[in-house]
Amino acid sequence: MKLDNRDLYNLLSRERRVSGLYHANTVATSMTYIENGGLISRGGVVIRGLYQTPQSSDNVDVRFDVWDDVFLDIVDLHGHFPRQNIYGPVLFKFNLNFLLHDDVDIWITKNNPIYWSSEAPPGEKYFQSVQELRETWDNYELQRKMVTIRKPRSPILFDYLNEIIIDHPMIDLNDGTSLFGLAERAISSAAAANLSPEVNVIMRKCSSRCFCTNNYGTLCGEELSRLFLPR
Repeated sequence: MKLDNRDLYNLLSRERRVSGLYHANTVATSMTYIENGGLISRGGVVIRGLYQTPQSSDNVDVRFDVWDDVFLDIVDLHGHFPRQNIYGPVLFKFNLNFLLHDDVDIWITKNNPIYWSSEAPPGEKYFQSVQELRETWDNYELQRKMVTIRKPRSPILFDYLNEIIIDHPMIDLNDGTSLFGLAERAISSAAAANLSPEVNVIMRKCSSRCFCTNNYGTLCGEELSRLFLPR
């Protein structure tokens, strides 16, 4: 259900001290966003004939009518767990000011759609009001409360983009080329050509307790290529 945007802004920014909203993706898909001026739904990328890497959740997204939605997290999941974000090593961080515009259709999930049941009513999938979200905030883990922008018609949110953060997997290709180096050059080049110079592209600095580099080290070459290589 569509929520009251200004009430949601007050809840997140003032009551819950949420500093920003986040979207993680692969390098190749992130380049598509940057080159086209904003986040685009999975369905929107297909309609426009653009490129995106496959995601394991694609069939579920179609099944539950979220294929044309854009998803944001209310916390940086990489630092929260702490491990790499499963959707990709590139993280877009947005400020909350877009919530002050009533024309943005915002819903918030009670769980990731990959865990939804076909028989579940809307009230089990989405919060029905900001007041319900406020009263039951602590009943739902942070990663389950996904901010969903329903069916945007055009690329969105880059007017509110603060920075782009890229993981460093500490892995080189067989020829000695750094995966991070390839990713950083591709994203920085696209950003320089298409984004405001005020948007910084930075390397993620992990805490000593983060398992991301260990986890990246267990991935096969094909999966690392999907995550880190430009198209």
